[in-house]
Amino acid sequence: MEFADLEQLMATQRAVRRFTKDPVDDATIERVLAAATRAPSARNIQPWRFIVIRDASTKGSLGAIFDELGQQMYGPNAPDHDPWSEVPVLVAVCAEYVFGRDAGAEAALGASVYPAVQNLLLAAHALGLGTVLTTRWKRREAELRPLLGLPETMGVQAIVPMGWPDRKYGRNRRVPVAGLISRERFGEPWR
Repeated sequence: MEFADLEQLMATQRAVRRFTKDPVDDATIERVLAAATRAPSARNIQPWRFIVIRDASTKGSLGAIFDELGQQMYGPNAPDHDPWSEVPVLVAVCAEYVFGRDAGAEAALGASVYPAVQNLLLAAHALGLGTVLTTRWKRREAELRPLLGLPETMGVQAIVPMGWPDRKYGRNRRVPVAGLISRERFGEPWR
C-alpha cells in the first residue's frame, strides 16, 4: 500500500449514522474484526472481545439507553441517527479488566482497546461500510451488562453501529494540522 492510499482512506473515513437496510454478512464482519485484532496493545495482552449484535430487541434496548442519554446531554442537538433497532449490526467492543479497575488501569485498558477500534473503523470503511464510534452509553454501562451477558471481569469500551451507508459521504472535515502542533512546548508555533 502506498502512503497516499492510506491518507485517502483516513481522509474519507467518517461517522456514518444512517444505513441502508441491507444486511452485513458474517464473512465481512469477521474480516473487519480480524483487522481490528491486528492493533497493538500493552504487553501484547490483546484484551479486546467483540459481541456482534443483530437481534432487533437487544439493539433497541441498547439504543433506548443511548437515545435517553443523548437527550439529557444534548437536548434537541443530539446527532440524528437511525434507530439502533434498525441498524444492520452493532459491534460491542469489550475488554477484560486485565490491568485492574482504578483510573490508571482504565487508561491502560483504553490505550490497548482503542487502537483496535480504530482498525475496525478503517477496515469497515475500506470495505465500503459505514460506522460510528459511540461511548455516550458508558454512563449507564451497568444497564448494558445484562443485555450483553458480560461477566464482572469485563467491561464495554465502545459500541459501533455498522452497515452500508445510506448515501455517499464526502471527506471528513478537520482543522488544519499546522494549527494543532506546537514545537517543543505547548503554544510554541510549529512554523
